[in-house]
Amino acid sequence: MEERKISEHESLELIHKMIQVAKSGHSENGDAWLIWGWLLFIASVSSAVLSYLQIKGYIGWVWTGILIVGMILYIVFHVLKKKEEKVKTYVQELLDRLGIGFFISLFVIIAASFISKVSFGFGYYYILYAFWMYIHGSAIRFRPLIIGAYVNWISAIAIFLLNDVGQIMIVSSVAVLIGYLIPGYMLQAEYRKKMKL
Repeated sequence: MEERKISEHESLELIHKMIQVAKSGHSENGDAWLIWGWLLFIASVSSAVLSYLQIKGYIGWVWTGILIVGMILYIVFHVLKKKEEKVKTYVQELLDRLGIGFFISLFVIIAASFISKVSFGFGYYYILYAFWMYIHGSAIRFRPLIIGAYVNWISAIAIFLLNDVGQIMIVSSVAVLIGYLIPGYMLQAEYRKKMKL
């Protein structure tokens, strides 16, 4: 096969396109953060309400239901995203692996709590959420996720110090609002602005 020589103009255009791809590298629309954020927020607020209404027996069902709905949505979202993806950047591949590692770790913690029947601190989830937010936010250079990570680490400490389920769920709601929902909406706005350019 014969190689075609490219002109100086075509060469500069190719370099410019490569630089643009490297600069944008990864764009994220915030949907996953919003889906999980709303699910966790609804579960937290519902749990706080159930706790204050003295019907705590349903709190476990709320979280189990949210987990099942979340996993179904995550799988559907992931399959649709794979169909749309033409080229996967290094950052996207890294974030995908991070997400898999996060969910495996989360399910191990959840399974361990059911198997051992030990009621351990809800705060462990928020330590894991914070770690995920910090790494993800650092990888895409998105400060609101990094701030959300710090809020979730602080929330984990607060959760370990609290004994009241209602108060724990209020802290959980605030952590999810600042860690998932606000950054999710900011990512969505940034993504839409990029798509209009």
